[in-house]
Amino acid sequence: MSEPATLNVRVTGQDTMTVRYEYELRVGSTAGDSPPLEMEYTVEVDPGLVRDYRNRIDDALTEAAAVDGAAPTSTSGPAKELAKWGKLLYGHMFPRLQGNVAELVTRLHASTGPVLVRTNEQEVPWELLHDGTDFLGLKHDLGRKLVGKRPVVGGRSISRVRRALIVGDTVGDLPSAREEVAKVAAWLRDRGIECKVLLGRDATRLDVITELASEETPYDLFHFCGHVATGAGTSGLMMHNRQLLHGVALQNLSSRGAPPVTFINGCASAGEGQVANMCMSFMTLGAKTVVGTRTDVADEGAWLFAAEFYGRLLAGEPAGGAVRAARAALRERPDAAWASFILYGDPSAGISKDAATGIHEPPEPPEDDDLTMVLAPDAQKLMRRVRAAAADRGGVASVDLLQGLLGEADIRQRIEDSIGASAMAALDQMIHFVVDRSAGPDDDDSDAGLDTDDGSVLSDTVIRVFADAATRAAEDGRSAITTADITVAFVAVGGGVSSRLLLEMCGVPLDRLLPDSEREDNVPDPVHDTAELNGDGLLPMGDLSRNAVGVMRFANVLAQKHGEVIGTYTLLLAFGAMGSEVLRRGMHEQGSAGERAFRKLSEMLTPHRRDLSPRVHDVLDQARRHNAAARVPSARVGEAAILLALLEDERSSARELIQNLGLDPDQLIRSLKTSR
Repeated sequence: MSEPATLNVRVTGQDTMTVRYEYELRVGSTAGDSPPLEMEYTVEVDPGLVRDYRNRIDDALTEAAAVDGAAPTSTSGPAKELAKWGKLLYGHMFPRLQGNVAELVTRLHASTGPVLVRTNEQEVPWELLHDGTDFLGLKHDLGRKLVGKRPVVGGRSISRVRRALIVGDTVGDLPSAREEVAKVAAWLRDRGIECKVLLGRDATRLDVITELASEETPYDLFHFCGHVATGAGTSGLMMHNRQLLHGVALQNLSSRGAPPVTFINGCASAGEGQVANMCMSFMTLGAKTVVGTRTDVADEGAWLFAAEFYGRLLAGEPAGGAVRAARAALRERPDAAWASFILYGDPSAGISKDAATGIHEPPEPPEDDDLTMVLAPDAQKLMRRVRAAAADRGGVASVDLLQGLLGEADIRQRIEDSIGASAMAALDQMIHFVVDRSAGPDDDDSDAGLDTDDGSVLSDTVIRVFADAATRAAEDGRSAITTADITVAFVAVGGGVSSRLLLEMCGVPLDRLLPDSEREDNVPDPVHDTAELNGDGLLPMGDLSRNAVGVMRFANVLAQKHGEVIGTYTLLLAFGAMGSEVLRRGMHEQGSAGERAFRKLSEMLTPHRRDLSPRVHDVLDQARRHNAAARVPSARVGEAAILLALLEDERSSARELIQNLGLDPDQLIRSLKTSR
């Protein structure tokens, strides 16, 4: 099951006339092929127009839902109207005239896998944006993840759906909801699923909460068809006697977790916002896959969508694929039911095998404001330092947490004893280099994560660290997380791409952060593990030395920062910035001028093939030929071989850089050959 691409959408800088949307598209990848820094795209949007477009889309859906009958029709009816407004909204949200948004559009258009829209807003109907070829909800397995400010229960995974709770027509005024409940229950029972049905007077708020909170016979699926309403400013599912089942009322589910699969057909609801809030409540309580509606849905269309969705999900398809297939199956219907359903959650998630083995996802950590309540004094002190250092960039990334951990005296001393004071100083310098040039928590191997009330963001890697740390503390019977818990968790989750690579560059295994008693003998070697080629287009680096791998990765950081491929100039800068001992010795042979040149260079991560200029490709090929011709005992191409190939190219701008530094490139070549 492929990892989804993630479109991070953050709304900032709102005023009466414009809103700033900040986009970041991250394509699902492994730690070895994702650069630590990603490009951010910023767009100024008119919020009034966004609401107008959304309202026209909702009007078209509401009008279509009132159509009687289910005979297929052409797409000239509601689909044409939806496409019209979807195209206008798409053009407003992704205007190609602003900055580098055209590149984002190209990348999004080229993405063929599942897409997770991760956002702090609920205005935009992302599924119904039309890029000129089709709706995004029909082109992609699309899911949403709302960024909120509530603690989140980890919940539970399931190997199969065994029990379902089905609730509907709680007020007694929706015969269509009663019919939907009967059809869904019959369909599920035919497939061997035990169903509990609550209708009308049996569907009191207390009864529904009692069923959902049962720890002895937990439900795997919850299906609701009825009113979603607001009372006293709180959205909730309307139960018998018009009592609202809202998020606070559901908090008893936190010990067991909400049913992993939740389906909310908000019949006669007053808009998407209420259903979205309820979907968010169930996700906060641990539901993994939640399907909701944005407007009223025609009776037959709602039932057909549910049957199509459940059938594919139970057959093993991921949630995003099941929703997309259900949309496609209903696309020709005149009631446009396909266009009203929204998936909240990871589109690549599905019914897993985790429960069969007893493995559950760890709970997500509390919000930043609540961290002081669960952190031990030593961990509070650590996080105050980390947040203070990251304050100017508005977010805490894995590198910030690494920097904070390296400020712990015992951790720092262990590493310095292992690599020496000079290598420790080089590690500090590289961390400062990455941190100073990062605009926020973008340098992790996953998307930026949890908003906090002080305007900062915890990256997803940092969130996972605290989730793991909280789990470890709880397993030991402790309520407070210590610095030791955070350190062990940081190593356990992999530290984030940039943190791990920075440590690798200085020859520090990630588990070196741990005391000897905490280390495991089978910790993998990240460089060798991530350098293996599997035909996915990554640059071949299996025959490079560890230092050469580090130089190539650092060159990738420099090139990505300027939005360009790695050229020979950048590659030589990377050698200098990494403090290449081979280059230093070669330059120092030219006396004080060489020393000054190396010092200037030194002050000044795995790339794809496209990230290298053709000339650098030639340099690496030439270096390998040098290695073979010289019959170097080591199978890996070292720094000297690459530097020789880099400087022997008469047209290389690297030679020009050496000359600009006042050195003779040919003499440097001879020095490099002597040092091999």
